[in-house]
Amino acid sequence: MKTRIFFSADIHGSTLVWKKWIKASEVYQANVLILSGDLTGKVLVPIIEHENGTWSAKYFGRRWVIESKEGLREFENRLEDSGVYYIEVDKSELEEMKNDQNKVYEMMNKKIEERLREWLELLANEVTKRDFMAIVYPGNDDELFIDNILKEYTRYGIIFPERGFTEIGKHEAIFSPYVNPTPWNTPREMEEDRLMKYLEELISSINNVGNSLFVIHPPPYGTQLDLAPQLTADLKPVVIGGSVQYQHVGSLAVRRMIEKNQPLVGLHGHIHESSGSEMIGKTLTVNPGSEYSEGILRGFIVDLDTTSIEKYWRVEG
Repeated sequence: MKTRIFFSADIHGSTLVWKKWIKASEVYQANVLILSGDLTGKVLVPIIEHENGTWSAKYFGRRWVIESKEGLREFENRLEDSGVYYIEVDKSELEEMKNDQNKVYEMMNKKIEERLREWLELLANEVTKRDFMAIVYPGNDDELFIDNILKEYTRYGIIFPERGFTEIGKHEAIFSPYVNPTPWNTPREMEEDRLMKYLEELISSINNVGNSLFVIHPPPYGTQLDLAPQLTADLKPVVIGGSVQYQHVGSLAVRRMIEKNQPLVGLHGHIHESSGSEMIGKTLTVNPGSEYSEGILRGFIVDLDTTSIEKYWRVEG
């Protein structure tokens, strides 16, 4: 049986993109869905309830005033589809949160868990109804606690490669959420030498590495998959002559492991701006990129037979 993979990454809390990803199994007749890396969002927006029966919030570069329950639901849905978490508060509750960052952190994690569980319930329902393999795995921006939530849903047929290894059709696959250091000090980062040793250990579990899949969140260094804006010391893009300057930010360890082991396919994400594909020796490497805040699903379809790639292409919508 042919294995058709639909691979995506970096949806960062967008419910709209999550639903599109699930639907991709039907639309593209994929029997394997993989969503690997940066599942959760980064922003919590307070929606302030006022005594006159209105609400207000600041996001999307402006201040919003909402005058009805229907308008409130519409605004909250818009936030959710853009990957944003929200909380309804009055002015006193907002002041409490401003004065206690622990409360903000706790609320953010609560909202992350609530949405992730809602997503996994949707996915579990579809896996039960239709015959496809669904693999969900975290990335560097995801807090460590979500792993336990993902593990819970394996009883419903959702695959979480707990030890970084699973089989996809006739192909062995390793999974890694870790990235080389970033300016943002995210939850899952490793220095390149440590990341190389970590990947070597994962790869040692593979019997036929030339027929395997490397699902590693950061792309290999020095490719068209790892170009991101060059940043100043205060994390603003470097602009010269009106043009944003780009630099390679992928992982040297990932590149070295691909060059050395030559797996069949490398599936990557992490760098939203650099969607594309590139051959490293005999290995096809891809990065679908990400436009999660616009509600756009980006993915790669890869058709595999027992020992080779039949075809592949990028899709979005």
